[in-house]
Amino acid sequence: TGEGQTIPAGVDGLVNKTSFPSPALPVQISIGGVNAKIAYFGAAPSLVSGVFQANVYVPDNAPSGNLPVIVTVGGISSPAGVTVAVK
Repeated sequence: TGEGQTIPAGVDGLVNKTSFPSPALPVQISIGGVNAKIAYFGAAPSLVSGVFQANVYVPDNAPSGNLPVIVTVGGISSPAGVTVAVK
């Protein structure tokens, strides 16, 4: 669904070397239906503008198994299908 407008604004085709934009809208990530603590959500270093990286902590109270990961930016959620294995 995309991350929307960023701060600072991204530049098409630019490789992220010194500026690492982050979404202007609020971000939430859930793992297995439980909100995860976000350590970093922003431009992926050394990759082209528009590629984002999410570093999150798996919640202590997340269930075991292959859990869905949902990224929500500004109230718009990612499509289903991405999972993470939790033991």
